[in-house]
Amino acid sequence: MRYRKVAIEGMCHHLPEVVVKTAALESMMARTYQRLHIPAGTLETMTGVSARRFSRPGVQPSELATRAAMKLIDETGFDRSRIGLLVSTSVCKDYLEPSVAALVHGNLGLPSNSLNFDVGNACLGFMSGISVVANMIELGQIEAGLVVVGESSRDVTMSTAKRLARDDATFEDFRGNLATLTLGSGSCAMLLVHEKLASTSHRIQGGEALSATQFNQLCIGTATSMKTDAPKLLSEGVALAQQNWIKVRKSLDFEPHQIKSYALHQVGRPNHEAVIKALDVPEEQAIRLYPHLGNIGAAGVPLAMSESLNQARFSEGDTVMLMGIGSGLNTSMMRVAW
Repeated sequence: MRYRKVAIEGMCHHLPEVVVKTAALESMMARTYQRLHIPAGTLETMTGVSARRFSRPGVQPSELATRAAMKLIDETGFDRSRIGLLVSTSVCKDYLEPSVAALVHGNLGLPSNSLNFDVGNACLGFMSGISVVANMIELGQIEAGLVVVGESSRDVTMSTAKRLARDDATFEDFRGNLATLTLGSGSCAMLLVHEKLASTSHRIQGGEALSATQFNQLCIGTATSMKTDAPKLLSEGVALAQQNWIKVRKSLDFEPHQIKSYALHQVGRPNHEAVIKALDVPEEQAIRLYPHLGNIGAAGVPLAMSESLNQARFSEGDTVMLMGIGSGLNTSMMRVAW
């Protein structure tokens, strides 16, 4: 897919204020660790995640997404009446219904003729949301759209730690729930506009996606649990990403040396290092947020881009790649000309 008329007017992220150390989670499971002869520090050693953020109790995903979106609208000064679509891409939900998008739309006071709906694609949701908004702008159906995500992992992480603290927890339980204990919280928002309205030169140029849905049972998540076959998910995900990397380079006609910065989905050390090795991504060009933020679900890719921008890892005229692998199994890659 290619885009010629879609600009990024701005993007922002918001991080909850509560910091939870991995050591604190391990202390909750100390008796299980001792009984199963698991050394203290194993979780951080295996994943590279030393901390993550949690919202305060009662703060919903829609509230987190609203904070990032409010900040973005305030910073850009964009006329809300011209936003024709709001897409929420959160894995986490306030309720089964209404949609998170409806809640954020109402919180922002967007006009009644502005569409709003959720797009779900696991950790690739934000990138899928970009595609939906970009397609509608390209087709002339809307002139501006807002993509938001708000992930709140407090409930699923704490529920998992409490289950693993029980006397009947097994080593298989620990291994199958290891990935759940890396989850973190955060939110992002991106405003996409038709180039005729843009005050920036930032452009979504296009991207590619691939699936391998024969592996759709490797990561199964609910509101209170997530079980993952981490080794298999990693190996098959990286193999799929390698195929898509070849595909996107061919379709958009570019070489890796032209990329200044890579915004990768933040999972943990094994996943990050496997991806940059398989795709030959220079270590210094791929920011690592997972050590202090963990796996932030669909907020991982946009937050990596937003924080890279804040750290001046890329600037005007540079090219950025958004890249992610999500349970399902799917992979998505997009190129941005900043």
